[in-house]
This record gives sequence, C-alpha cells and structure tokens, in this order.
Amino acid sequence: MVAVHALSVIARRADGGPVCSTIVAESVNTNPVVIRRLMRDLERASLVASVTGRAGGFKLSRHAGRITLADIYKAVEDESIFRMHKTDPKHKCPIGAAVIKVVAEPLRGAEQALERALAATTLDDIASQIS
Repeated sequence: MVAVHALSVIARRADGGPVCSTIVAESVNTNPVVIRRLMRDLERASLVASVTGRAGGFKLSRHAGRITLADIYKAVEDESIFRMHKTDPKHKCPIGAAVIKVVAEPLRGAEQALERALAATTLDDIASQIS
C-alpha cells in the first residue's frame, strides 16, 4: 500500500517532473530514507527513475496508465502470498511429505487470481480518483 501511495504522489505531479523523497515521505507520513529504499525496489522494476541534482527526485518510468497494481506488487513483495514453511517439514511424516504438494495448486490458483485482479487496475486509475 505504501508503494501505491508513493507512486500516486509522483503520478499526480502536474508537470511530470521529479518528486523528492521528502515530499513523498510527508504524504506517506514516514521518513524520506524509507521512501528512498522503496524507490530502489521500484527503480529495479523499471517503474520509477531517479533524477539527480538540486531539483531531482523520482519520476515515473512510463505513463501511469501502463503501470498496474500487479507491477507494483511484484516490485515490492519478496515472497509469494502464501509462505509454506520456514523450514522443510519432516519427510518421514506422511502429512509433512505430502502437504506442500497437496496445497500448492490451490494456493497457486489464488495467487494467480490476485495477480489478475491487480493487473486490471492501473496507477492512473488510482491517481485519477484522488482529488
């Protein structure tokens, strides 16, 4: 949610110029360092570009209508939605040996459904609804 908020601040910049991390941080109510870390992830995903210099900051790498919530989610989330185990279950146990295989398909289906739902909404859809 913080990533969507931060990108909405950038997307709403009227002239399309860069927005500094301090302005984004004020809107999100966090520290600019947190925003800069977040922007690194978004930059790696080619969603934002950093602009150096006195009037620098961050701007969108492409039009907000071409950035989906799925793009943003993939850029900032480290793991799948449903984490199975921190450690491997005991394979000698019949449940431990089978549980991951049994639940993998329905969980994969749920993740795909979430991704499809997020892909249906763009950053422009979000930013344009904010007055």
